[in-house]
Amino acid sequence: MIDLIQAVQSVFDKGARADLQRWLAPLPRGAFWHVISDYVFEDPKKNDTAAFVLLLHHDQLDTILDYLQHIAPKDIKETRAPAEGMLRYLNSPVVFTVSFVLDDDSRFLQPFARLEDMVAQLEEFETIADHMAALSGDAQQAYFVAVRKRLTAFARDLRQKGNQKLARKMFLVAAFAALLLDYLDQVAEPKAIGWTSDRDAMLERHDGIVWDIASLMFYAMKSSRAAPGTTTVDRPQLIHVTQSPTGDNHLDPLIRMADYMAGTVADMDLAGWGFTHPKFEAVAQACLLDAPNHVVLSVAWVGDGFRVRRLAVRSDPSADAPVV
Repeated sequence: MIDLIQAVQSVFDKGARADLQRWLAPLPRGAFWHVISDYVFEDPKKNDTAAFVLLLHHDQLDTILDYLQHIAPKDIKETRAPAEGMLRYLNSPVVFTVSFVLDDDSRFLQPFARLEDMVAQLEEFETIADHMAALSGDAQQAYFVAVRKRLTAFARDLRQKGNQKLARKMFLVAAFAALLLDYLDQVAEPKAIGWTSDRDAMLERHDGIVWDIASLMFYAMKSSRAAPGTTTVDRPQLIHVTQSPTGDNHLDPLIRMADYMAGTVADMDLAGWGFTHPKFEAVAQACLLDAPNHVVLSVAWVGDGFRVRRLAVRSDPSADAPVV
């Protein structure tokens, strides 16, 4: 996944990074942050999309949840019009969003992430996990030892004709999450980051190994920019927020933020300004048009490398619709 990560970094660093720095500049360093994600995958009428919301922990969690539930009690797909309160919150100073959309028909980058490539990547992660265990204290060491066992089991499952498409989705989501963990670490210097995601089959495989893969990718990136011999495990603390696979999910109001962004970007005509329902256009008008705190990145495999583009939606007084 290093090629994908580097391709995204090269585009993000050209403008989105500066936008992130400007937006987060007034906020406190050393705070707790939430990374919230939701996905629209394998809907033939939609773009495959992974949306991430970076949210400062600006109040007690229950207070944030109660507020979000009050202003937007339903997911975007269950409404005829978006909640105005949610749109204001998504544009508030404590929120920054990044959405990744796959702009091709490669079945989640199948030509790039072949079976042998994914197995080799997992073997590299085993080495990283061993290295991190050697650098860690007792508690963290036990975690990385357990991670290595999960990686070995995952690789064995893939070799035995496991679900390769699901594995590709797991690698993609982990890479996107790791990138944002790294940018957030550099810009906000958080003491801790909690990743909360909507329920999905890829998050449950091998005891949630997608979390572990994202963490290892992040630690590898952080280590590459750290001074030699520096221990990078202790800060920020990474918290993998999990919930029961069935029943009520008390974190749904939080995930609804990412739901709004994922649903809108998945519905958008990537070649222009078009939507299947006015509610998605309303979200895009409010959040994506001339947006200082919302980034949309298009990712495609073009045979000999990745094509990554930032889809910046700008208003154009001379046109009938905004320009993508």
